[in-house]
Amino acid sequence: MTDRPVASRRRFLAGVAAASMAVAAGCNETSIGGDDGPTRFSPSEVDPILEQSRPEADRPVPIEPDDDVIGSGIERVDDLLADVPDPVPVETVPNGVVRESIDRRRESATDDRSDALEPPEPSYRALRVSVPGARESARGAAVTLSAVDADPDLDDLAAEYDEAQSTVDDRLEGLEYRGDDSDDGRLRAALVAADREDDLASARRTVDRWRVTEHTNVVDLGESAGDVEFVEATVDAWDHLADRYDADVDGVDLEPVFSDALAVSIDAAGEVDLPDQGESDWLDELVEGELEMGFPQTLLWDAVRPVYDARDRMIDAREDGRLGTGLAAAIRFEQEYRAFRTVRDRFEDGDLETPASIDEVRAEREAAIDAAESAMAAFTRPSLASARLAETLQTLEWTDDRIQRDADRDPDRQVSVSDEYSEYACLRARFDALSDAAAAVRERLLE
Repeated sequence: MTDRPVASRRRFLAGVAAASMAVAAGCNETSIGGDDGPTRFSPSEVDPILEQSRPEADRPVPIEPDDDVIGSGIERVDDLLADVPDPVPVETVPNGVVRESIDRRRESATDDRSDALEPPEPSYRALRVSVPGARESARGAAVTLSAVDADPDLDDLAAEYDEAQSTVDDRLEGLEYRGDDSDDGRLRAALVAADREDDLASARRTVDRWRVTEHTNVVDLGESAGDVEFVEATVDAWDHLADRYDADVDGVDLEPVFSDALAVSIDAAGEVDLPDQGESDWLDELVEGELEMGFPQTLLWDAVRPVYDARDRMIDAREDGRLGTGLAAAIRFEQEYRAFRTVRDRFEDGDLETPASIDEVRAEREAAIDAAESAMAAFTRPSLASARLAETLQTLEWTDDRIQRDADRDPDRQVSVSDEYSEYACLRARFDALSDAAAAVRERLLE
């Protein structure tokens, strides 16, 4: 689940622009947010946007793993990399593409290994993210290297794949929703459920990529072996975390509570009047008047598209029987819909237009940071809301990264930061909206 602007937005807006060209000339209807094209700046002008430091939020930790479980995962990584030289010599692997693949995977495994062991990475996240990533990359490097000189035993790998697929399916089908029947207990249980479902569903999608045949090349073979390793590592992580969690709670069945809360959330989303995205001019229906091409479309897309995504994710999660995922999407929907309304109001009031100066972009970013810091003070315990806060802060980091890349470009190449300005405006609204969004879902969970 990402809030990062993606190519699909650009493709959509390009299609809208192309479809609108024939009617743009001579149109006498009232227009909102006229756009003569983005203002462009030199990279040196862009750098001051990032002057104010960005806050960092620790992702919530609802379960503390045993101290030695990370070490066991690291031992597996070290065993896999023991025979992988750094770097791989040309005489060992003459093929440059294969050699580069091994080196890249070894480096990725080493980076993830370091992340798992070094603070401030919490052991909960390290076990779920860094260790599986390190094991996946290390296995891919080791299998690719060994397959250069010796034919791999595909039957053994296929059998391992079948077992991994069966195991992760069993874990998904056997999901239960238990926890302490208290306010904090319910909020914690919902977060555990969402994290567990997301990780296991990701592992299930990974085994769907299986493509090993007798004609598979060594690079693809390594990737598939890495996929199996990732699934095994994810299952290992959640077998341990589930045992730790079960030993720490009363084990009250919360499935009826979660199911009812998700049903109320879906009903509430269904009452929101949003245009059908199948219509070519659906963005125009979001505002009073005609929406011009360029920045106005980008801004409204950035603001409203996550609303549709969260609503659809809620519905899909209920159909799949994944209540934690659905409740996480419910908070996102409540947040994104409130944020969209704020952005739309600011746009219609003329407060958000194509930025004409760096100061406008910097001011919007700093307002987003202020809103983020206020939100951070409100969410200090493990919950879906604190997880959503961390995800929103991650989007802020991604947006800052794009600004930094612009600042690092060739000094003779002009850049536009209007897309980032749009994202900062949306982020500001999302941080402001999170408290009310969390309260809405919390009320449903605690009834």
